[in-house]
Amino acid sequence: MGKYLFIAACLLLGMISCRKTEDYKFSTPLAIDTRIVRVGAAADTTRIIVYADGDWKMEPVAETPWLLLQTSIGHGKGDALVEVKDNSGQLPRAAKLVVKGGGKSDTIVLQQKGITPLLAITDETAQTIANGGTYKSAINTNVPLDLMTVGYGYDSTGATNWVSGLQIKDGYLFFKVDTNQLATARSVALRLSYLDALGTTTKDTILIKQQPGMSYEGAVQKDFAYVKQTLANGVINENIYVEGIVVSDKGHPNIARNLNTPSNKHNLDKTENSIAVYVQSLDGSSGLYFRTKTPGDNIFNFNDRVKIWLKGTSIQQLQNPSRTIISDLDVVHIMKKDVGTMLLQPREKYMSQLTDNDLYTYVKLKEVEISVPSGSFTNINEGYTARMDCYPTSIRDIQGSSMYMLTNLDVPYRRDGKRVPQGSGSITGILVHEEYERYGGDIGRYSIRHLKREDITLNDDRNNGFSNVLAEWSRFKTEYAATPTDAQHPLTPDIGTGRIYQSGKKWLDYTANGITATTDYNALIQEPTTNKGAVANGGWGTKGWWNNTTNTGEYWAIEVSTAGISTPVSLQIEGNTDIGGPRNFIAEWSADNASWNSLGSFTFEDVANWSNTLLTQVAGLKVLNFQLPQAASGQEHLYIRLRVANKNVGTTNAATGGTLSTTATCRLAHVSVKYNK
Repeated sequence: MGKYLFIAACLLLGMISCRKTEDYKFSTPLAIDTRIVRVGAAADTTRIIVYADGDWKMEPVAETPWLLLQTSIGHGKGDALVEVKDNSGQLPRAAKLVVKGGGKSDTIVLQQKGITPLLAITDETAQTIANGGTYKSAINTNVPLDLMTVGYGYDSTGATNWVSGLQIKDGYLFFKVDTNQLATARSVALRLSYLDALGTTTKDTILIKQQPGMSYEGAVQKDFAYVKQTLANGVINENIYVEGIVVSDKGHPNIARNLNTPSNKHNLDKTENSIAVYVQSLDGSSGLYFRTKTPGDNIFNFNDRVKIWLKGTSIQQLQNPSRTIISDLDVVHIMKKDVGTMLLQPREKYMSQLTDNDLYTYVKLKEVEISVPSGSFTNINEGYTARMDCYPTSIRDIQGSSMYMLTNLDVPYRRDGKRVPQGSGSITGILVHEEYERYGGDIGRYSIRHLKREDITLNDDRNNGFSNVLAEWSRFKTEYAATPTDAQHPLTPDIGTGRIYQSGKKWLDYTANGITATTDYNALIQEPTTNKGAVANGGWGTKGWWNNTTNTGEYWAIEVSTAGISTPVSLQIEGNTDIGGPRNFIAEWSADNASWNSLGSFTFEDVANWSNTLLTQVAGLKVLNFQLPQAASGQEHLYIRLRVANKNVGTTNAATGGTLSTTATCRLAHVSVKYNK
């Protein structure tokens, strides 16, 4: 009996063993281990495991140029080797691969990562007028419109399909609106969405509102001269309108001065830039400055041809220079708005030809250059970008005139790692008048605001300009500071020959109590870094700015020779002062170092104080240009001095009222003397 039980047990164990082997032996005509394979954005290869009893083959479902099957066939269990090209600068993408074997097939989706999709419309609401027209809203997206899903949620008025012509171009979402024939306002929610290849949806919505039809019966057209010369300050009660061409651009960051006030001196109110609209007459000879009630009422695009109803708005007539500002403009006041059929062309002028009528018009300044062509368009301490709004770049023309080119700190190319052009050419933009306390208040009768980098069409090479550099100083050469000589010293000119020193100190006094290295802020960076745009040894400074014996101010002395030069000579300087240091200066020149001729007066502003930044403090340095008279040319010795005019200095709480300190530094970061070719 035991014998039979043993045999039975053996048979049973054998059956179990056989069954186990059968259960775990994998056999299939075709199988894959995953149906979704995701790879990184960089160029790479990846393996896909295929299970099969016999032969198999893998191939893309459709032609896919960015994908290459290095191994696409096999027998039994094996790997398909897939190569993908780099996709770092593109949106995510996907391709389908089909594998076939044993009379069966299966599909794999190969996904490749890329840039993160962006889709953000700046405006939550867009106001449009009853007469319709073309409108735009700034949009931050890297997704082409043809890849988006577009949806329209029209309101209960029953009107549909009155928004069309969607287009994304140059950072804006454009759309067309039909005329509203209804007696009521209407709206539509425009929805944009994008489902990327990885299965993620990005979306945003803008509500488009349209005013009902409105009668402007009896409104009389008036020209710009009538508005400027006849209308008095206050509310406009006349039933009148003007027609013109818009030269500003809704949503552009460089339209107007954003405001600091004593109550928000550590922050900016950016409303003014968003509500400012400049409209020039149809012939371009005159301009008006409009301020809309809200940013949403500013629906004006560059080159729009518009009719604006003035009744109910407020007008302000200003002098020196003569200019007109019209406020409280809302969508109801826009009678008509059409896209310009031809590209608006600026009127070309030399600076000397500009008049007050040119304010708020589109102009091109001829034969100009940047006075101090170093660094970026905004050479400031980057730590103060939230506290200040604008940097004025000094520009000059071949005739000797100068003014400032204004760049708000939201302009994307203001500090993009590229040095400013050093040659001459033209600058196109909107002519404005603005005052900036940080740069002395009155910065000139006219300034210009550019709308794109291409407006600054200057030659990059200094040799392709109208001026030659006679002498130039742009840094403190610390390598010569230990043992300075007449030939090699920290203020050896970068170009040409000449000398710079302070009147109260000996020549070559580069000791701790003499002239020492300071900082400039013309680093070619795009975003704030640890050095905040600073360039060490980019300037030089010294102390002791009042002579108590003579009761006169000391001065920066500049000595060059203009012998053999018959064309006009000019001076460019860049500087600032410590709190308690000299602010008010007189620029003078002489041929004999005895009889002095005035070039004008100017201020160097107090350097910004982080803990209590005043509206009159500068987060960098100030650039000035002076044109010397013809008599300064052809001189064996030309002496220029920047003399302290008085003891009026600032404090940590005010621009004036301080005591001139013997330990406060006045600094320069650039001095050049140029002459026309």
